[in-house]
Amino acid sequence: MVDSEREVDVSIVAQLKESMPITAFSSFSDGLKPNQRSREHFITNTNLHDENLWVPYSDGVWFQPCCFNVTSGGFSLVLKRLPGSMVGTHYHVAGVHGYTMRGRWRYLEHDWIAEPGTYIYEPAGEAHTLVITEDSPEPMIAFFVVEGGLIYLDKPTNGTFAAYEDGLTLLELTRKHYRDAGL
Repeated sequence: MVDSEREVDVSIVAQLKESMPITAFSSFSDGLKPNQRSREHFITNTNLHDENLWVPYSDGVWFQPCCFNVTSGGFSLVLKRLPGSMVGTHYHVAGVHGYTMRGRWRYLEHDWIAEPGTYIYEPAGEAHTLVITEDSPEPMIAFFVVEGGLIYLDKPTNGTFAAYEDGLTLLELTRKHYRDAGL
C-alpha cells in the first residue's frame, strides 16, 4: 500500500468514527475476570440411557446439552422427541446443523422426511414446525448445532412473536433441571 492510499484509509476511518461513534459497548463486561475464561477444548459426555440427564422441554420433548455459547446465544444438544410430538413453529436467526440418529421427523412446511443418517443444514431466516411422524418406529434422537436464537411464533403463516429461546435460556433451564435432579 502506498502512503497516499494509507492516508485515504485513515481519513475514512476518522470520518466513520465521527459519524458513527460506537460507545455503547466500550464498558461492556460479562462479569468474568480474564483468568476465569477458558480458551481450551472441552468434552461433553452424553448418555442417552440416563433418564436424569434428559432435560424436559415440552410434552414428549427432552434434550441433553452439549454446549452453550454464551457469546452468540448458540447451543448444541441431543434432542429426543416421542412419535407424534412436535415443537412449535419457530424462526431461526442463525444457521442450524442437524444429524438424525434415530426415528423419523419432518417439518410441516416441507415434504421431505429425515431418518437415521440424515444430515440437514438450515440457513437462517426460515420459520418451520418440527414434528415426529406418527409412524416413527422409535423416539427421534438427533444432534443439533444451533448458531443463534429461535423466535417462536404464534402461527406458521404471518405469525407474531410468542417466545424467544437461545443458549442462555436453555442453560438456565438445564441448571434448574440438574439442581432439581440432584446432579
